[in-house]
Amino acid sequence: MTDTSTPGAAAPRNIFKTLIAVGWMYGGRGIGMLWTLALVGKLSVGDYGRYGMGFALSAVVGPPLDNPFNVRAMREADEHFQAERTSRFLLGLTLMIAGACLIEVNYIAWFGLAIAGGEMVFKSFQSQHFRDGHPQLTWRMDTIRQITSVAIAGSYLFGVDDPSLQVASLLYCSPYLVVLVLAARRVWGHRPGVPGPPKLILALVGEMLGMCLYLQGDVLLLGFLTDDTTVGYYALTVTVTVALAAIGQSFAMTYNEPLRRSGGDLSTGPSLKHIVLLGLGTGGLVVITGIVLLLTPAPTELGVAMLIMSAFCAMRTMSSVLAVILYAQRRDVVRLSANLGLVPVKLGAVAALAQFGAIGAAIATVATDAILLVIYLLAIYRRKADSRS
Repeated sequence: MTDTSTPGAAAPRNIFKTLIAVGWMYGGRGIGMLWTLALVGKLSVGDYGRYGMGFALSAVVGPPLDNPFNVRAMREADEHFQAERTSRFLLGLTLMIAGACLIEVNYIAWFGLAIAGGEMVFKSFQSQHFRDGHPQLTWRMDTIRQITSVAIAGSYLFGVDDPSLQVASLLYCSPYLVVLVLAARRVWGHRPGVPGPPKLILALVGEMLGMCLYLQGDVLLLGFLTDDTTVGYYALTVTVTVALAAIGQSFAMTYNEPLRRSGGDLSTGPSLKHIVLLGLGTGGLVVITGIVLLLTPAPTELGVAMLIMSAFCAMRTMSSVLAVILYAQRRDVVRLSANLGLVPVKLGAVAALAQFGAIGAAIATVATDAILLVIYLLAIYRRKADSRS
């Protein structure tokens, strides 16, 4: 059913759906944090650093390839959606197979590809709910998968005397095999389709590649320039802040259908007031986390970096909402230019401040994200002002 409500009338319902999604999301994220503590406690911060670099690689590989499918799932006709969902599944399967072939070759490579492919297959399974604007359903699926992964791998970590990161990671990935079967059944009978013309595909892949290099390239670079412990601290701050900032995308998803039907008209999307309040809320939670860390025996470097990253969390939450509006407006070049253009800026800043460890990386991240937020705000709201004049 088409949602023709005004933003003010629709906001309570959309906020309610977002809160349900957040409940599921942070149930899964909470389990994920327990998994992080288990990895650090039963293995080491260094092993968590390797694990974090594997996840960083998955974020650099998977989301860029998935982005054309993800964006078009929101805004294209059902016929195209069904065909492209099949291609999405097949591409994810290919990445999973590539990861399996590298298990005995390189940990970061196999784990990164396996997670990237598994998530892409999973997204193909979830995509109908995403398209219909039901983040609470997609996050429920994510949480169930996360709980299953952690339960299986955690049983191994605490059930043997000398656990290894390799075996724990293999067990963590095992639920994706079940997802693979479920997704295969969903796409069965639909011929694959290409997600748009080549120019559009390159733009959407490039946009997300820039975003992923922007969000995860710093983890890989910091690991290269410093050590596993330092990158472990920074990876923890990224894990917490990105998890909280995902609330922004969930909130924006509740407006997918009206934004798709209106072509991104701001009157059918979230208000700027709600976007700002959401960002301040998530940033405030990270401030509290940082203060708690500083009041405990946790490393001071970690606590200070977490406090600094609270600003990143607030801005990233707002940017996530604004990005969905730009998707609906088909302003792919704006996002591509911003995300790719800021990669060398951020990585250069991280390299320059690497001597200050996780704190330096956090400062670089906050400064660069402020630029991105300004670009998005000007792109959306200056255009609105121009259209009125």
